[in-house]
Amino acid sequence: MTRRDGCRLQAVPVTPSGARRWAEPGRAGARVRRDRRVRRLVGLARFALFLFLVFLAVWAGVRVANATGNSDVFDGRAYEVRRGDTLWQIATERYDESVDPRAVVFAIREANELDGALLQPGQTLTLPFLGE
Repeated sequence: MTRRDGCRLQAVPVTPSGARRWAEPGRAGARVRRDRRVRRLVGLARFALFLFLVFLAVWAGVRVANATGNSDVFDGRAYEVRRGDTLWQIATERYDESVDPRAVVFAIREANELDGALLQPGQTLTLPFLGE
């Protein structure tokens, strides 16, 4: 179909319901490009949301897996620090001689997340189970 001035018209979907209407090719092309761009941006936003949800699920799974990874803490017993106690004394007094005191000190530090060997009286330590 052509207009009186000789421009050619073509049918393109230009309404949200998908109905076709006669429009000029230049204007319809711009509208189609804009619609494609909007659909592409919506698709990218959905993909970014999907990646975020996957990342969140993996992160949560790793947190749960690491939360139960140190069974020594859960199998241990509580010990209240007295004045003058050191990790070495606790390791030699509370554990069997067959267990290396260095390994015991390391296990106590790991189970209680201690940075140094300074203990405060009244502090409660978890003494891990080391197969006694």
